[in-house]
Amino acid sequence: MSDSGSGDFEFERKFFVHELPAVATSDPSPVLIVQAYLFASDGYAVRVRLQGPATGESDTAPHALVASLGDEAIGTMTAKGPAAGGTRYEAERSLDPLVAGQIVARAEHVVAKIRHSVWLGEDGWIIDRFLARNEPLVLAEVERGSPVIDLVIPEFCATEVSEDDRFRNEYLAHQPFGAWADAYRSEFELLGPTFVDTLGRNHFEGTTPPLPG
Repeated sequence: MSDSGSGDFEFERKFFVHELPAVATSDPSPVLIVQAYLFASDGYAVRVRLQGPATGESDTAPHALVASLGDEAIGTMTAKGPAAGGTRYEAERSLDPLVAGQIVARAEHVVAKIRHSVWLGEDGWIIDRFLARNEPLVLAEVERGSPVIDLVIPEFCATEVSEDDRFRNEYLAHQPFGAWADAYRSEFELLGPTFVDTLGRNHFEGTTPPLPG
């Protein structure tokens, strides 16, 4: 849900969410995404993605998810650079879905998620519910065609993780959230929520940032 008017650069902010918010169910067409990371080092990554309509997947093994996408799947290959100040180089190109599916099904480092897209105020948000070894992770992202400044942050955003590399998909492909979820929740309860304060003024739904839940 981004405006790609700045070529191969994306501008986004990302937030940790305790559980899938009710607003996500307003999306009539959630998308299943299965993506493999062929390379990831020092913020650089190469990703192959297959995506299509989500249909209530029960088997979350990569090969089963790939098979469930069927003829409506879309394949892409993306090269990414390190993120800085909410900006990241990301060059995406189309890939034959049959080829993309075969690569993803055979890859070692895979991330699978259900993506919900919603409009909140003037911004389009995506809310990702991760599957398999990354359960029960839920992340929310907002993207724009220019730096995401003066953002209205929904109440369901518990804390910002835009600058926390642990929540990048390439990290999650190698170190699934399920293995460190309890440790992160303890860390969050100790430190509380934080939000990037260098991108204009943050506006929170309600009167205060959300507290640990």
